[in-house]
Parts: sequence; C-alpha cells; structure tokens
Amino acid sequence: VVEVDGIYYDISETTATVTYGDNKYSGDIVIPESITYENSKYSVTSIGDWAFSYCTGLTSITIPNSVTSIGNYTFFGCSGLTSVTIPNSVTSIGDYAFYDCCSLTSITIPNSVTSIGDGAFSGCSGLTSITIPNSVTSIGELAFDGCSGLTSVTIPNSVTSIGDRAFAECKYIENVYCYAEEVPSTDFDAFDDSNIENATLYVPASAIEAYKTTEPWSDFGTIKAIEVADGVESVKERGIAIQSAGGFINISGLDTNDTVSFYALDGKALGTAKSIDGNVSFSAKQGTIVVARIGKESVKIAVK
Repeated sequence: VVEVDGIYYDISETTATVTYGDNKYSGDIVIPESITYENSKYSVTSIGDWAFSYCTGLTSITIPNSVTSIGNYTFFGCSGLTSVTIPNSVTSIGDYAFYDCCSLTSITIPNSVTSIGDGAFSGCSGLTSITIPNSVTSIGELAFDGCSGLTSVTIPNSVTSIGDRAFAECKYIENVYCYAEEVPSTDFDAFDDSNIENATLYVPASAIEAYKTTEPWSDFGTIKAIEVADGVESVKERGIAIQSAGGFINISGLDTNDTVSFYALDGKALGTAKSIDGNVSFSAKQGTIVVARIGKESVKIAVK
C-alpha cells in the first residue's frame, strides 16, 4: 500500500486501486485519474473492496473517468456521504457498495453500468428516486432493500432479472415505471414489505396482462399502461420553455431541484439531467424524438 496526496493505493505494473489505510478518509475527496509514485505513473482503474467503509466523516466523492469498477463494501456505512459522482467509465457496482449511506439523496447511475451488486444501495434512506440505466440487465438481491425514502423507481427494458428482496422495505414507493416488454424474472419477495398494494405500476400496454398475472407485479394496487401523455400545456403553465437546436435540448424555467428524465419513444432510458439555476441541457441524436419527463408530465420533443 502506498500513499499519494492522502489517498492510499495498491499498485501493480501500470494500474492503481484505491484502498484503505491507517487514517480514515473525511471531507470531500477527489480521486485523480492517475498518480505518480517513485517516478512511475499509474492509472487509477478501480476502487477496491472496503476502501472507504465506515468513513463516517466522508461528505463527497468524485470518481475519475479512468475507474471501471467499484468494489464490494466500498462505501459501506458512509453515513455522512451526501454526494457521489460515478463516471461513464464504470461498468460494475459491487455488493453492498453504498450500503447504509443514509445521507445520499440522489445518485446517477451512468449507462455504462451493466451490473448492480447484491445490496448495492440497501439502507440509502435519503434516496427518493432511482432511474436504472438501459445498460443494466440484472438487479442484484437486496439492491435497494430498506431505501425507506424511495418513492419512484424507473426500470428500463434491458432488465431481465430482479433479485431476492431487491426493493423490499421501500415502504413509501408510489410509482414504479417498468419498461420491460417481457416481465423480468423476479423473486416473489422483490417488493416485500413495500406496501405496493398502495402503489401504481406503469408498464408497456402490450404487456399489461402479463404483469397483472405474474407475482409479485400482480400485487400492485394499480397497474396502468405507460402512456407518453403530451404534458405540453401543464408544462407551459409552469413557465417552462423547451428549445431544440444543434442536437441539444435546452429546458429553462425549472425549479432548482428538478430532475428531468429522457427516454426514447420505445421507453429506453437515455439519461437524466438535474437542473442548474433552473436550466437543463441534454444532448440527443438529431432527427429523433425524445420524451422528457418533468415531474409527472411527459413531453415529446423533436431533436433538431
């Protein structure tokens, strides 16, 4: 183990893995893309198992674009962590990676991630909504277990399996949007103790009967077809303006904490953007039609 600028690493021939050391990490940590140690340069490619576990004084972490994997138990018990930036280079999030990060209110999972480990976000009670990107094919057991603040979940059409108790004890879930045309293979207690009899499940119209006859999906109080309702009028009433030019969608007049989710017409999640000073900018392919979800309204936008 070597220490460079207060961060500990295991180093190999050309790469470095962030690890734990004698001192607990605290405050705002920015992990560099590469380090130099004894005149040799090493690319920081992963964050190792337990690296930041129980660092209760850690408040934010910025992960560089060189990192491809976040290990098991990496941020386990980081109860003071309020902000984390996961770059588009990360392909896997390990088991219990963010377990009991109870101050984390929002997290953006990039669409490079293909697997979310067992218990990865279990116990993040501050988390209010989660959008899983359309690169993920499986959600591990206990992945969001005990996320008691979670009210909205978006599951893309790429997900084929959802593990045991993945969304158990998420007692305040109100809306689940599942875009999978074929019902994912789901453990019967995936939504255990989540009061889903009081929640609404939105699914593709073509699959609504399949969801209604398959447990545990059939236990949702209300099951509706996903409709790309044109919410233009109610969005205009809020004073929100939408423009499209040069492959960019620009939305202004939002509230400071608004998060806009973008989808293709087939329901494929394209990404999310959080408003900065009431504005959101999102890059999309010219000539396509994108659906922007702003609050409870969905608006179709032609990308020019």
